[in-house]
Amino acid sequence: MKIRWIVVLGAVLILIGGWQVLRNQRFPNPFDQPKVAEITRGDVRVPITAAGLIEPKQRIAVKSEASGEVIELNVEAGDFVRQGDVLARLDPEDEQRNRDRASEALIRANAQLEQSKVALADAENSVLIRQSTVKELEAQLEFLEQEFVHAEDERQRGIQSERGYVQAKTSRDRGKAQLDGAVAAVTAAQLAVDNAKVTIKIQGALVNDSEKSLEDADERLRETTIVAPIDGLVTEVSVQIGSLVQAGTGIVGGGTILLTLADVSKLKVLARVDEADIGRVRDIAPIDALPQMPGYQEAIRRQREKESNDLAGRVGDVKLTVDAFPENTYAGRIERVEPQGRLNPGVAIIQFDVHVEVTDDDRYELPLGTQAQVEFTVESALDTLRVPAEAVKSFQGQRGLWLKTNPPAGSKEFYGKQFVPCQFGISDGAYTELIRANDDKIDLKPGVVVYTKLPPEDES
Repeated sequence: MKIRWIVVLGAVLILIGGWQVLRNQRFPNPFDQPKVAEITRGDVRVPITAAGLIEPKQRIAVKSEASGEVIELNVEAGDFVRQGDVLARLDPEDEQRNRDRASEALIRANAQLEQSKVALADAENSVLIRQSTVKELEAQLEFLEQEFVHAEDERQRGIQSERGYVQAKTSRDRGKAQLDGAVAAVTAAQLAVDNAKVTIKIQGALVNDSEKSLEDADERLRETTIVAPIDGLVTEVSVQIGSLVQAGTGIVGGGTILLTLADVSKLKVLARVDEADIGRVRDIAPIDALPQMPGYQEAIRRQREKESNDLAGRVGDVKLTVDAFPENTYAGRIERVEPQGRLNPGVAIIQFDVHVEVTDDDRYELPLGTQAQVEFTVESALDTLRVPAEAVKSFQGQRGLWLKTNPPAGSKEFYGKQFVPCQFGISDGAYTELIRANDDKIDLKPGVVVYTKLPPEDES
């Protein structure tokens, strides 16, 4: 009986002691446990993002210089064609009639030109004949003038009768009149020559116009066969067999668009950058991509040389992502920065167009018209020490890191910690560049564990 009481008393004492131990023992709340991460080495990039559409180097609206009905259509959207490939054919009947009319007009113009040349030759011959007549009449007048002088002399001496004198005078006057008429005829004939020469010039111009019209008609007839002007991708076909096509010349609107070709030898994105960010984008753009304002590029060069910055480093590399392939990233390069900002009415801010060439080897898998997000890396620290951004804490007015350490000996704390003031660089929101600890004796290197979340009572 006594032994039983001793056992019971011992059990009670053990329970009391255990309760006291448990009372003084601290257990962590699983919801309040801190979080940790390691210092790593890697890249920290500060991006500026802008949106734009994947576009080809250029788009060409293929039109026909001829009119007619589409009788053959050899392509559809998505086809890739080479320069010179036959895309479509038009019914040539109308253009053939135009060509025949132009040919007939040329024949008439040539015939009229030949007639004008014959008329010129006749007029020139007429001038020669009339000039010969003038010379003959001049000789006759000289003889008649002598006869008149002789008759007048004899009359004064009483040898010549009055009748003989009058006949001599009349013959002389008639000779003068005939000579004057012949001279006038020469003038008229020369005028006819001049008119014939003018007519030949006019007819020659008409022949030239008719030849050009025939060449144009031949060209229109050839253009009833529509060929690809470049190597390109057919992005849209706007006609079908049986459609009537209006010629692209001589009418308002430029004629009927048959199809649209995209030159996909180069892809680009026209990204719109907010005015608040365009300065930093310009800072990373290649010199030849900047606006060609007088003195601007040279000023950039001088500033870079003054700051000992390498101009070759301004390569303008960017990264692109598209919703069609969200897991992929594509490389690009700033090709041109527009000098003029534009008001975007949707967001009421000024934006600048930045032309970005897609340089990635896999760029041809990008669908045209796809929305692209362009990331311009305006600041970067490569292969640097870095910590998660949430690991950067403030304590007693200083920024630094809480290092995870062993709890002090005899302490009831579950976690040890040490605050180390540090100097930090750029941050991309996920990681912050770690430059060094303020205390040079503390070696911060990859693998060192830091707190990203302290226990509630230790948060600061």
